[in-house]
Amino acid sequence: RFSAVTQEPGKSPREMTFEVQNQGEKRLVNFEGPSDMKGTRVLVLSRQQMWVYLPAYRKVRRVASHVKQQGFMGTTYSDEDMSTSRYGDAYEGTTLREDEASISLKLVPKSETKTGYGHLEIDVRRDLMLPSEIRYYNTEGQHIKTETRSDYDCAEKVCTPSVLKMTDHTRNDAWTSLNVLERKVNQGVSTSLFSVRNLERGR
Repeated sequence: RFSAVTQEPGKSPREMTFEVQNQGEKRLVNFEGPSDMKGTRVLVLSRQQMWVYLPAYRKVRRVASHVKQQGFMGTTYSDEDMSTSRYGDAYEGTTLREDEASISLKLVPKSETKTGYGHLEIDVRRDLMLPSEIRYYNTEGQHIKTETRSDYDCAEKVCTPSVLKMTDHTRNDAWTSLNVLERKVNQGVSTSLFSVRNLERGR
């Protein structure tokens, strides 16, 4: 379970809570609050396949690839950010620099990859071989967003960050912080959970 707090300059912060279930790159997000978001569900099957269930209409709609750079549920994370779990599938990497604590990589989209970014730069912790910071650049080479991942927690050889924060430099440094409220690993989630049919049932 996560709490997501989004802060835009001059506005009151907005908080959402949601539960996430994962199986490989598949992901099911179930929003618990606020009240206008409760029951909304998002299914991610891959970077190219994302659906949203809207309880007010009892309908499922597919998220079109050309709008995947829009903010995910009003946050500074885009739909593309939320649907990307493995960068090696979409990007080719080269080493920029390294030291005893970290390795910095430049990731360039593969020729067949559809993405809203020109390239990424990722700082990887050597002890965990997981990202501590990701910098996103547009096709003109401008640094448009920065994500930090901190407070890693490891259980049953699975390490995940407890705090993720995405700052959008194109929106006056508006940011969203994702904070882990509860985490369980290796729960034996059924594959049938991750289907459009299940999403349509709204449960």
